[in-house]
Formats: sequence, structure tokens, C-alpha cells
Amino acid sequence: MTDKKSGMPERRSFSTGTVIFREGEVGHEAYMLQQGTVRIFKTVAGKRVTIGRVWPFQVFGELSMMDDAPRMAGALADDDVVCLVLEKDAIRSMMEQAPPGLTTLVQSLLTTIRVVGKDLADAKAILAEHGIES
Repeated sequence: MTDKKSGMPERRSFSTGTVIFREGEVGHEAYMLQQGTVRIFKTVAGKRVTIGRVWPFQVFGELSMMDDAPRMAGALADDDVVCLVLEKDAIRSMMEQAPPGLTTLVQSLLTTIRVVGKDLADAKAILAEHGIES
């Protein structure tokens, strides 16, 4: 969402423990973290497996904005967080303005990231089952 008066992205706050979005949902917006930390997780055998963390000034939730696939992972506020909301239309507009070769490269990278994210979550879940990683 954009603030109509200023044209600036909407700021949104999430309290500790809030699920910002869930794996498999349709994505309508991405976020730029301004304050706090966010845990990116996948669910494997009914358990949350952390596959990454987001720190201030990083963007998360952007993959589904660029390839229209469902969210590959969920996002959870590790503590109280503040984010700027990045609208899908704005992200798509940037993608449409990119040279055709760059768009193809980005789409290829998105596919790879989705596969690697699944493989990482599966591997971490197996390690956790064997007491190697929590």
C-alpha cells in the first residue's frame, strides 16, 4: 500500500510471534524490514524449519511478486518489527522495465531459489531428527 498523500510506501508493524505470511499463500505484497528481525521458515513434517533470517533494510516476500507462484516459505516476526510495504504492481513495473535478458536471468534464479529453499528445509529437518541441528 502507498500513502496517497505522500506517495511513500505504507509502514506496517508486527508484534513478536506474528506470522506475517504463510507458505503457499498467494503473495500480494513484499516488505522491506526497517526494524527488528524476521524468521523465514518452511514447514516440514508439521514442524517449522528456519531457512533464513531477515535483518533491517533487507527485503522479504518478493519472490511471489516476481513469478506469481505461491509463497515458498512463511515469515514470522522474531521480535517487534516495522516494515515498508512494497506493492506487487511496483515490483512488477520494475521487472517489466528490465531488459529482456535480465528478466530471463531473474526468472531462472527464482526457480533455483525455490528448489534450494525446499532442499535446505528438508536437510535441516533430517538433521534435527538426528539431534544434529535444532
